[in-house]
Amino acid sequence: MELKQNTQPQNNNVSTNNYTNVIDAIVDCANDHLLMLMHQMLSSADKKLIEKADKTSSETERAKFMNCTQVFRTERNGISHLFFMKLNNSLSITRSDSDTNDSLVDQDEMEEMVAITTMHSKAMRVYGIEVNHLEIRLEYLEIMYENIFDKEALDPKHICEVFQRTIENIDLAIEAKLIFYKLFDQEVCSKLGIMYRAINKILIDNDIMPEIIMRTSKDIEIEHVEEDVSSRVATYYDPEENIQTDFVPRTKAEISRIVNEFMSGDMTITGDEIDLPESFLRTPTQQDLDGKDCYERKEVVKALSNLQRKLISLKNRSEPLTTKQIKQELLDDINQGHDSTTEKKVNLLDERNIDFVGMMFDAISDDETISDIIKNMIKRLQIPIMKVAMSDSKLFDNDEHPARVIVNLLTAAGKGINSQRDRLFNSLEAIVDNILNEYDTDLAVFNNAMHVLENIVRSEEQLAQRTEKTEQKKIIYNHAKKIVTAQFKIVSRNKKIPNNIRPLILKNWPTLMLNRYLRHGRDSSQWNQSVLILRLLLKCIQPIRLKNQYTLINNNHEALAESVNDELRETQQDKSEISSQIDVLKKHFLQIIDSCGYKIIDTASETEIDDDNSLIEDESDTSEFDKISMQIESAEEKLSKLASNTKPGAWYEIYTGEDKALRRLKLSIILNDAAQLIFVDRKGIKIIEKDAEEFARELEDNRSRLIADHSTFDHALGKVIGAISA
Repeated sequence: MELKQNTQPQNNNVSTNNYTNVIDAIVDCANDHLLMLMHQMLSSADKKLIEKADKTSSETERAKFMNCTQVFRTERNGISHLFFMKLNNSLSITRSDSDTNDSLVDQDEMEEMVAITTMHSKAMRVYGIEVNHLEIRLEYLEIMYENIFDKEALDPKHICEVFQRTIENIDLAIEAKLIFYKLFDQEVCSKLGIMYRAINKILIDNDIMPEIIMRTSKDIEIEHVEEDVSSRVATYYDPEENIQTDFVPRTKAEISRIVNEFMSGDMTITGDEIDLPESFLRTPTQQDLDGKDCYERKEVVKALSNLQRKLISLKNRSEPLTTKQIKQELLDDINQGHDSTTEKKVNLLDERNIDFVGMMFDAISDDETISDIIKNMIKRLQIPIMKVAMSDSKLFDNDEHPARVIVNLLTAAGKGINSQRDRLFNSLEAIVDNILNEYDTDLAVFNNAMHVLENIVRSEEQLAQRTEKTEQKKIIYNHAKKIVTAQFKIVSRNKKIPNNIRPLILKNWPTLMLNRYLRHGRDSSQWNQSVLILRLLLKCIQPIRLKNQYTLINNNHEALAESVNDELRETQQDKSEISSQIDVLKKHFLQIIDSCGYKIIDTASETEIDDDNSLIEDESDTSEFDKISMQIESAEEKLSKLASNTKPGAWYEIYTGEDKALRRLKLSIILNDAAQLIFVDRKGIKIIEKDAEEFARELEDNRSRLIADHSTFDHALGKVIGAISA
């Protein structure tokens, strides 16, 4: 019986040479992809900058673009060479290019930091899943092999910082450098998703965590508790897999064209459209375009500002003002300051702005992904955003416009808010109040509010992630512990465990099984192997009563002890303790063999033991295994009833019982063996768990429902564009 050979892991360690090859392949892959993207950026920069210069009407702006063009022409080779030198320096084991700087930053550096943060944030929204998976795999690889670069060296933020250090000594004003960053964002940073997928494939192909786990080996600190099992490993579920962002039915360029033509009067809605404002349907006359017999825009904006301040005291009213009410309030305010005999009206184009934004906010009101309390908060920004639309056409062109970013952030931050008593709700409301109090025409108010809101959202997310990871670790650990304990009860039924071997059987081996289960699952060869060895080990440490039992132990005890030793040494457990336990095991084998010797063994009861020295279960074991198999099949059947988009990280409105309010919660964990779904609140705290089959029925009956992820502003804009250009 070649026990040692049969018990070697089938899917295990990559050799040191292979690790080196894997790392070299990752570095080569990163260089190849970045070389292609940098070449594209540097080759196309000249043409793009000249096009931008030709389009601008400002001589200052034109000179800025032409200056950048000249720099790209003269510095192209130097930029490429220095970028890759600094990149590969950061991919070396010892890096001299330090990222730390404790000194204060000046305004130019601050603007560069903001540019880099913005690029990184956009990148993570597009391919953050791939980046997170890569860093987890690199962290795991770092434990297995020390000679590896920092796992953050390939992070999009770090790549942006490499570019920053590449151009930092070029003599350019900050305004020109920001143009460089814009090009780098468009041509390099936004296109790195393919590179991350390719590197992840290299790692997967080399059997480096084909399936992601939440904690890597680095986090495995075994807690030895006698007659118990422990591990700090937990299954990882990525929170970004259910993001849907593009709800706009047309391209960004087409959206921009339609809005600009419509707002400027070059487009009018024709046909039999219904439920559209009158201003959308009337063709602008020359009087409208000239503004003759119309209130000046500054008068309209002033009246809106007066109404804006009035709304501060009305924030608790049950229903926000409709667009029709806003226009009536606006006219009443303007007319108070004019001779009643003067027949004037709001300019058609100004009215279109008001109606257009009003329709967008109506679409927000109809958006079921937003809770009512957050809708009401956002709708309080309707008048300020009407004013922004009248003064800044970039509102509908620029994805990063602070007004639209604020709308989106309020939705994102409020996704898990269930009550106005929530501390975060009060913080968000204070930001909205500040905009209503401070904003007149200066967009800096929105800019400042956006930065404050971003900091709040980032802080809340980080806090929630830490809490959720702690909860996940505890939940999955307890679940895995139950699985291992149940398996132990089956295998050790009616078996005696000598006191001197108890630490090995009840501490060291359960820890190995726990890690095998969490890392590979119950259906894996690694898990089955750990059960097989345990079964044979328990069988072989029993007192010898029969001849075939003696033959089994005598022929296999050395190979068995070596197999147990080899398996345990692959774990993070104390090596000296393992050696000591293996010595005890070997002595025990020799002792029971010697105590039996060649004495005649009772052959009358020999049939009680299987004759083929195999590990066939007794009747009770078979019954328990059948039970486990049925549980697994039942769990798989239940999970199969869930929709394909039922994944951890998705947010839901959760049914909590008759006559109880729905809770907005995030799916954090799916326990496959138990077919249980664990939901947490916005703070990452476990709130409820549901049976998969029960939850599938709730979704089907619309008692619970998925909260789709999308840009609130884009979604609303798309709805209006769809209505006016159908």
